[in-house]
Amino acid sequence: MVLAFRLMLLLNLINKKMKKLISLTSLFLLSCLTVFAQETKKLKEVQAANLWAPSPIKIDGVLKEWGDSFQAYNKATKLYYTISNDDKNIYLAIKSTDAVNNNKVTAGGITLTINTDGKKKEKDAFSLTYPVIQRPTRTMRGPGVGGPGGGGRSVAVTDVVVTGGPGGPGGQTVDSAMIKAAHERTIAAAKEIKVAGFKDITDSLVSIYNEYGIKAAIGYNAMGNFTYEMAIPIKLLNLKSDGQELNYNVKVNGIVIPAAMMQAMSEGGNGGGGGDGQRVVMFGGPGGGGGGPRGGGASTFQEMTSPSDFWGKYTLAKK
Repeated sequence: MVLAFRLMLLLNLINKKMKKLISLTSLFLLSCLTVFAQETKKLKEVQAANLWAPSPIKIDGVLKEWGDSFQAYNKATKLYYTISNDDKNIYLAIKSTDAVNNNKVTAGGITLTINTDGKKKEKDAFSLTYPVIQRPTRTMRGPGVGGPGGGGRSVAVTDVVVTGGPGGPGGQTVDSAMIKAAHERTIAAAKEIKVAGFKDITDSLVSIYNEYGIKAAIGYNAMGNFTYEMAIPIKLLNLKSDGQELNYNVKVNGIVIPAAMMQAMSEGGNGGGGGDGQRVVMFGGPGGGGGGPRGGGASTFQEMTSPSDFWGKYTLAKK
C-alpha cells in the first residue's frame, strides 16, 4: 500500500516536470519563431546598399562566410540574399527556408541576370542559371503519361521528386533519411551552369569546374534549408572595379511544363504529357496534400510552375 502511494507521488512529480518541460519547450519555439519573424520584417525586400565581400570566400554552398546574415528578404521569390563584390568577383549568396520553394529552385534553377547598361531588361544582358540538373528520363505509354489505358503514344518523361515536410498527398510520408538522400542527390547532380550573353563563352552550358572563373555551389544546412553561392568574375562583365552601377534580376524559374504535356494532362493523363517533359511527384509539407498549408495540391503545383523574380540595382563597392 505504501509502495503504491509512493509510486503515485512519483508519477505525479514526473507529470508536473514533463508539463513544465513541454511548456518551456513551447515557449522556446514560440520565442524562436517570433525572433525569426522580427528579423525577416526588418530586412528590406531588395538590398539597398553595396557591400565589400568577406574574405576569404569558398564557393561551396556552405554560407559560413556570411554568418547566416543577409541584406534582404524578397517575398516574391521567398529568398534571403546578399549581393557583394571584391576587386575580382561579384558574389550572390542565397538561402531559402520554404520547403516548396526549395524544390522549385532545384527543379528550374535560379537565373541571375546582370544588365550593365543601366536598364531593367533581360535583352542583351548577361545571365547565369544554376543549378541546371539533368534528370534521367524514362518512356511511358498511354493516352497521357500516367493515364488509363495501355495504347497510344510513347513519351519521354523526367521525374521531379518534390519533397517537403512530414505530410504528403494521399497520406504519404517522407522521413528525414529520404529527404537527406534527396538533398545529397540534388547536390551531386548540380554540376552545370547555363550562361548567355558572354562573348568569351561560346557554350550555353558550362561545368561548375570551368576555365572562366565562374563558380557556383548549392547545399542544405542543418535545418534542411537550401543554400546557394555564386561568383562571377568582374572582367567577364566588362565592368570597372570602382563604383560602376548595374541592374540585376533574380528569378526562381520553377518547372516549365511543355504545351504538349499540358494538353495530354487535360485529356485525362494523370501527371504526364506528350513529348519530352517532366512528371512531378510531390511530397508536401505539413498538412499533406489534402489541403494542408504546404501540401502537394493544386496550389503547390501552381507555385512550382510559376516563375517569380525581382529587379535590384547595385553599385560596385570600394574597399
